[in-house]
Amino acid sequence: MRRPWDAIAWWEIRRIAFNAALLVAGAVTVLVVLGLGDSMVPPGEDVVEPSLLFLLGAAYAVAANIFYTLGWLTELLWSAGDTSRTAAQRPRVFRLGMIVSILLTLAPSVPMLLLWLVHRRA
Repeated sequence: MRRPWDAIAWWEIRRIAFNAALLVAGAVTVLVVLGLGDSMVPPGEDVVEPSLLFLLGAAYAVAANIFYTLGWLTELLWSAGDTSRTAAQRPRVFRLGMIVSILLTLAPSVPMLLLWLVHRRA
């Protein structure tokens, strides 16, 4: 029987990689939205209000970390405190969560790219 702290430590060590990956994905999204969006609005206009972008980014980071914490919280619930029962599934759950989180973070880039393509042809 493993202690619950083993699972918490396992997840928390990987939080840094999770946040780094989302930071990169978020930066790509911001660059795509601002870069493509600026080409579709009149000069002097902002496609997104910079202060709103900062506020939404910070809120997204907090929400992502709350959901990340659900990784070890649900593992503790599923294992009933005996984390040896769930240890083998941790890497798979982590990878799946990372992939979904990165795709969700990149998601605003897709409609912006589509809008840009339509706007460019018009």
